[in-house]
Amino acid sequence: MARGGEPAVRLQQLCGAVSAKAVEDCMFYRDARLVSLNEVGGEPRRFGVGAAEFHHRAATRARLWPRSMTTLSTHDTKRGEDVRARIGVLSQVPWLWAKFIGHAQAIAPAPDAVTGQFLWQNVFGVWPVSGEVSAALRGRLHTYAEKAIREAAWHTSWHNPNRAFEDDVHGWLDLVLDGPLASELTGLVAHLNSHAESDALAAKLLALTVPGVPDVYQGSELWDDSLVDPDNRRPVDYGTRRVALKALQHPKIRVLAAALRLRRTHPESFLGGAYHPVFAAGPAADHVVAFRRGDDILVAVTRWTVRLQQTGWDHTVLPLPDGSWTDALTGFTASGHTPAVELFADLPVVLLVRDNA
Repeated sequence: MARGGEPAVRLQQLCGAVSAKAVEDCMFYRDARLVSLNEVGGEPRRFGVGAAEFHHRAATRARLWPRSMTTLSTHDTKRGEDVRARIGVLSQVPWLWAKFIGHAQAIAPAPDAVTGQFLWQNVFGVWPVSGEVSAALRGRLHTYAEKAIREAAWHTSWHNPNRAFEDDVHGWLDLVLDGPLASELTGLVAHLNSHAESDALAAKLLALTVPGVPDVYQGSELWDDSLVDPDNRRPVDYGTRRVALKALQHPKIRVLAAALRLRRTHPESFLGGAYHPVFAAGPAADHVVAFRRGDDILVAVTRWTVRLQQTGWDHTVLPLPDGSWTDALTGFTASGHTPAVELFADLPVVLLVRDNA
């Protein structure tokens, strides 16, 4: 085996498949701590990295793999990028989620506590802000729930279905969708949705501007509530997206269009340009992650917006490099030490271009 050859090749071929089935298609459906972490290529044991490590990884990628793919959604991701972003917000308000789950378990106890915790997070991730559950969404959630519990293979499985347990889960899900908890969930979603959208926009802009070549999965140009396949392979409404692209009013397609346009007009900054961290200063500096690509592109996004909403920006500023800069998203112009409250007045992200660059 150490000398290589056919045995080594066959072992490598086997290990990849075994790992995928054991981790992505089983363990990821059993771990219910924060399910947005349970993603292909992800590390569920890590609840995030600090800004310093983020910048280090990005700079390393710029140096070693500047043309590797960056993406947030594919045909194989466990949840759409915006569903992950919304679920991720729960990490900022664990007390709210614990209170909701405790109340929910008292009113509508799940057939299994861990299964309930897992499914509740996914229901929260796709729940419409309006609270109106369509027949299509109901069907999607039932399909997802059945796949999830079979993949987990604790109480039922693809090879040995436990119809009684599956019926209990479907009955519980109908109780969730039709019972009094639905209105409470709608209130929680409405309360946190702006933070979810902020995180989703930040993730999208980062994916489009960090070192690498971005891939935009079909349908993710607007808010995407997809779950795992086959849900993320539904037909895409391209007509709606053409209208949105023409109007450029939807925040996500504004970010997407502006970033791709800049990549086309400034290829040297993105494909060959260096990565330089930029650090905010002031009481809320930790809420900003910013960097330069080359000499003429500066990206800044907000984070931890639940706390930020409570504290405000105060006198936090972002020191811009020499020259005048214009936000490709809003047209806002700035120079020097720019107050964060002005920089992020319209959107929680900015994409600055040095004027006359």
